[in-house]
Amino acid sequence: MPHSKQIITVLFLFAVSFSLTAQKTDRALPVDPNIKTGKLRNGLRYYIRKNAEPKNRAELRLVVNAGSVLETDKQVGLAHFVEHMAFNGTQHFRKNELVNFLERSGVNFGADLNASTSFDETIYELQVPTDSPMVYKQAMQILEDWSHGISFEPVEIDKERGVIIEEWRLGRGADARLRDKYFPVLFKGSQYAKRLPIGTRANIDTAHYNMLTSFYKDWYRPDLQAVIVVGDVDVEETERMIREHFEKIPAAVNPKKRTRYTIPSHVETRTAILTDAEQPYNVIQVYYMQPEAPVVKTDLQYRSGIVRDLFNQMMSSRLDEISQKPEAPFLFGNSSYGSFIGDKDAFSLIAVAKKGKDIMASIQTLLTENERVRQYGFVQTELDRAVKNTLSRMESLYNERDKTKSAELVQELIGNFLKEEAIPGIAYEYELYQKYLPTVTLAEVNSLVGKWLKTTDRSVVITAPEKEKPALPTQSAVTALLNKPAGKLKPYTDKVSSGPFLPAEPVAGKITGEKKYGNIGTTEWILSNGARVILKPTQFKNDDIQFSAISWGGTSLYSDEDAINAANAAAVASIGGIGNMDIQALQKALTGKNFYVGPSLSPTMQGLNGTSNVKDFESALQLMHGYFVAPRKDPQMYSVMLQQLTVSLENKDKDPGSVFSDSVGYIMSSYHPRRKPFTTADLHRMNLDRSFEIYKERFSNGGQFLFTFVGNFNTDSIRPLIEKYIASLPASAQKDMWRDVGIRYPKGQIEKTIYKGKESKASVRLYFTGTTTYDEMDELQLGQLCKALAIRLREVLREDAGGVYGVGVNGGISREPATEYSISVTFGCAPENVDKLVALVKEEIRKTKQEGIEQNTIDKVIAEQTRALENSLKENSYWRYMLEQQFFRNNDPGKILSGAQRIQQLTVDRTKALANKFFDGQNVAKIVLLPGKN
Repeated sequence: MPHSKQIITVLFLFAVSFSLTAQKTDRALPVDPNIKTGKLRNGLRYYIRKNAEPKNRAELRLVVNAGSVLETDKQVGLAHFVEHMAFNGTQHFRKNELVNFLERSGVNFGADLNASTSFDETIYELQVPTDSPMVYKQAMQILEDWSHGISFEPVEIDKERGVIIEEWRLGRGADARLRDKYFPVLFKGSQYAKRLPIGTRANIDTAHYNMLTSFYKDWYRPDLQAVIVVGDVDVEETERMIREHFEKIPAAVNPKKRTRYTIPSHVETRTAILTDAEQPYNVIQVYYMQPEAPVVKTDLQYRSGIVRDLFNQMMSSRLDEISQKPEAPFLFGNSSYGSFIGDKDAFSLIAVAKKGKDIMASIQTLLTENERVRQYGFVQTELDRAVKNTLSRMESLYNERDKTKSAELVQELIGNFLKEEAIPGIAYEYELYQKYLPTVTLAEVNSLVGKWLKTTDRSVVITAPEKEKPALPTQSAVTALLNKPAGKLKPYTDKVSSGPFLPAEPVAGKITGEKKYGNIGTTEWILSNGARVILKPTQFKNDDIQFSAISWGGTSLYSDEDAINAANAAAVASIGGIGNMDIQALQKALTGKNFYVGPSLSPTMQGLNGTSNVKDFESALQLMHGYFVAPRKDPQMYSVMLQQLTVSLENKDKDPGSVFSDSVGYIMSSYHPRRKPFTTADLHRMNLDRSFEIYKERFSNGGQFLFTFVGNFNTDSIRPLIEKYIASLPASAQKDMWRDVGIRYPKGQIEKTIYKGKESKASVRLYFTGTTTYDEMDELQLGQLCKALAIRLREVLREDAGGVYGVGVNGGISREPATEYSISVTFGCAPENVDKLVALVKEEIRKTKQEGIEQNTIDKVIAEQTRALENSLKENSYWRYMLEQQFFRNNDPGKILSGAQRIQQLTVDRTKALANKFFDGQNVAKIVLLPGKN
């Protein structure tokens, strides 16, 4: 054997050789040629990218490189307050004119028009139509106004205080109370420990106007801002508009330094072990802080990120495998490296322990698996699977490169501005993955964990229900466990099954009938087993097929006593695997395949939903076939499922939100036994054999199902696959139908108050219900009425009264088991404001019944829904659902194309008639959650 010194010399020379070679072959990452970038004289940066999906739309962003971390002690919460004021008057849009203008243009407040404030940045979002030059031009004016022209009128500031306080109130609960305690531990010595963006109620309520305007003046300046436009736009014209609007903004004079705050390093292990009466789970977080990874600017730096991602995948897979065993101490476990906060990355160990007494065992398991990797590394089959999955994911992104939504593309440009993240484009990135994935070795992936696990810069946060307090470990015990040598471990054994996951090759059936629907580009097939298949080939996406199967029946066919087993039947099948493969073997067998198939049972029907790329479509059909003919029962996974249910139910009665939601469902079903809140006492009624038997019954007759396929396929090429995997399904002449089990909305005037929770906040739900006859136009226009009422109540309850952060209005007509309608109005508020705000809601309903909705609001609803429909008609998922419903209910599918015309038919008089019909006052329920009395 050569001398050890010779070995070291050889390794050193190899390392030097590799380093020199890498320096020669390493390349700086380019900027995607599809992206136009620039910088104005005042320092403002801009990014423009033409992208045709969705057509005639553009995503606009104003990104401000300033957030709550820059606030002074007197400005706590004011970065977020500034964001709110951007919607309450600017230089060119007084008060609510900005929102009104955009809503009239079809922009949906909250979905297409929004903003967010975090520690380090504030982002304003707009999606606007570009086929209207006037709207697009005004949208650019809005961005400019946000940049330097917010009005800050004192009256509007004072009105907005109430709105922000209600947003703050909504966020209060166990999570917030615990966070208030562990943030100062986790971020000790850092600005991040005391600058939560929402701020404090006291400061929101009392902050002086000049504190607000001072923050705006200091930090909303061109050198800290970027304008980003991605969409169906003319790049040169957009650049001209940006220069016209933003170049005239003067550069800041003597600007304040934009400090980059850090998380100080520390030698000691920081630990926070906390409980709360309303905390539902035992959550463990262990962070090993790391210096922030260098900004990726070269090919080899990009490759390093690929290696870290592979580690994360493999480590997560190992821990998932452990969590799928009944003896595991945790319900969920994860170990991964990623960016954290400020100037730090973190190697994180996260787990949800089953019990308080399992917390130490959970930490030990996480540490042991990481140590096992340190001692033995991963095995080649694990790396092979991770590489396959990664390449498959990147291949799908590459295949959709010209059909990717603008909203997805805009995110990487935000990252480039804020963090200098590379933007080489998916074509270049896919090339890097193809080049580097085959070169990644086990040795380099295995070496990472040894660098990340260390005794310094280590923090532990444990949060648990109050009742678990006696079982919780001490801080010293946790630290001792982290420091305890692991000893020699056994290597990991990767159990991999080979062969097909279908136990038998299907015997193909035939297509016995065909009907074309040329106006909607759809074909209907009748199969030899009686099943119906609806097919619509599209070019909306390059690599996407959406599909479903549906038939009548569902859980209604079983007794009230058996309903619990029926309700869990689909879950039992989902966790069992297929044929001879358990869920772990199935997951490994499907490595590198990009599709999803999942069964479900509702009260009146059963079915499957799925999505697939083009390449793996046959595999998706195989799995769908398997869920019909070869579901698998797995007692071990069922035991895991019971453990998960037990943990989720044990503390459910301590969570005010869960108690309220369960109570509402029970009350609004007229206290039907099938809607009674589920408790741990009900678990003994669950039976694996019975659930599995019910599942097989519901999916035993493939001939009664309607199958719908929409996406990038050719009808001729899909024919043999449909005959093999769907026409081959067993069938019988019997066709099931749902059963009426008697669930109905309550009659009369109902008022219920639930008292639960520590925080001073209320949740209000108003329901207006009744029976009706089904009419398609009624259903459409009831939805429009609810949308219009939501706009009006936002103006009344939020903008005028300052009593809520948001208000929701939803309504619809159900056809099974009886034709009933329901309209709900929901909001959160201060307990003392419940009656006042409910009165305002009822007054707005009264006015609507007398006068109808004003034309201006109707115009907003019609514009928003028309614009939304334009996008929906180019979505596979929309067509899949609409075709399924029209054919399943034997309606005319051609009506799908008349949606735009039907949207236009709403009038003031029609809203008045609808309000009188559906708000007749016969059945009204008011259900309120208030803080506990103790």
